[in-house]
Amino acid sequence: MVDQIYYKVQYPLKRAIDLMKDLDDHDLDSLVKDLSEYDKKRVTNFIESWNNGGKDKLTSLISDLRSQQ
Repeated sequence: MVDQIYYKVQYPLKRAIDLMKDLDDHDLDSLVKDLSEYDKKRVTNFIESWNNGGKDKLTSLISDLRSQQ
């Protein structure tokens, strides 16, 4: 179970955080030019989801997983 959580949740989150750190070091306007319309839409949808309860859902999931240990 722990291995599944690591590979399905923790590892992708770590990779996403590392990617976001890399993005902080770059000019975002130049990066947006290289994205396809599909990728731009995915980023927009993620940000909207995050702002509309996604963060709370993730925090709740982590809390629930910790309480089950």
